[in-house]
Amino acid sequence: MNTERTNIGWGFWLAWVLASIMGFGMGALLGMSVAYGLFDRDGFDATIGITFGIVMGATGGFLQWVVLREKVAQAGWWVLASALGFAVAGGALGTIGVNGNYVTAGILFTAVFGVIAGIMQWLVLRQQVVRAGLWVLASIFGSLVSAISVPAASAINAATDSYGLGAMVFGVLFGAGLGAIPGAALVWLLRQPQSSSVEGMATAP
Repeated sequence: MNTERTNIGWGFWLAWVLASIMGFGMGALLGMSVAYGLFDRDGFDATIGITFGIVMGATGGFLQWVVLREKVAQAGWWVLASALGFAVAGGALGTIGVNGNYVTAGILFTAVFGVIAGIMQWLVLRQQVVRAGLWVLASIFGSLVSAISVPAASAINAATDSYGLGAMVFGVLFGAGLGAIPGAALVWLLRQPQSSSVEGMATAP
């Protein structure tokens, strides 16, 4: 596997952003279909939230992994980290309930995801990336910027009566924020000189 990082730049960032937008956009649509297909629910409860989160997180995390795996060895855990982050965030939102306050719901969902997924993904990066702790802060900040995705999706639902379109809008906007800001931080982190111990782990068979 190629772990050479001297050529990391805007091309990598753009690929990361596009992977995040497409992955989480498709993942949100698939997650909504799977969750409501498996469980007969009228609203968004914890069961729906966890199922939705697992599918959305795994789909988006997989496309991010496709981009990341060329730069970070043994990054396969990234998919699980993303799925877990979304599952916890979706479960928390479903448990507490939206109650019509979509701005608060967006902040809650994105804050929980930013913390949980940021820590889980840090566990993947810390073995091979110097100063990987900054990734947690970037994840939280990027997620909070994406909080607009929840009220925007709600407005689409109300205007079109299409939950599928609303879910896709949510995923695309969430992916854009989560891709652009943490993606820029990831470029910076990957371009930092590796310590001898980290470099040894990255190049080990």
